[in-house]
Amino acid sequence: MPEVDHPADMNRVFDQARKSADAGHGAGDPSRQVVLITPGRMLMLQPCPPPGSMPANVVTQIERLVSPKVKRKIAVIAYTDLKAITKGLAKAIPFFGMLVGMAYIGHCVWIFEGHPSALAAGCKEADVLIVDSGMLPHLPSGWQTLASSEAPKLEVYIHDRTNHSLRKAN
Repeated sequence: MPEVDHPADMNRVFDQARKSADAGHGAGDPSRQVVLITPGRMLMLQPCPPPGSMPANVVTQIERLVSPKVKRKIAVIAYTDLKAITKGLAKAIPFFGMLVGMAYIGHCVWIFEGHPSALAAGCKEADVLIVDSGMLPHLPSGWQTLASSEAPKLEVYIHDRTNHSLRKAN
């Protein structure tokens, strides 16, 4: 788990992240993006490809994971250390392409490291939580309870780095 900043109002940081993740999700709006929250609590906006530019077979695969019929708010716990993501985003978050695809088809996606001080605020309002299996050893005991404290209907999935699959958490 990286060292993190502790702003006076953690909820404000994540409210802004959710708002930014939701921007550009109108019909035909080309400004969809995934929002990364660094341990320093900086927001990094990662744009999606323009509408209509992703191959149909890739879009179909993403739609099988999360249907675009109901817009979902997707929180993600992954390694968001600034040096790691600027050096190699796909290495730091191996399933980043899948997350971009989810935003591309209309879902709101934000990513943070899952530090205990940010877990509740980071999952607030989320429908889905995807956790990088590489981050599991760094999460506190009872992390699922803490994550769902602000999102009682939260569906939790683990992205397995070894076989690049999603499975529902126990």
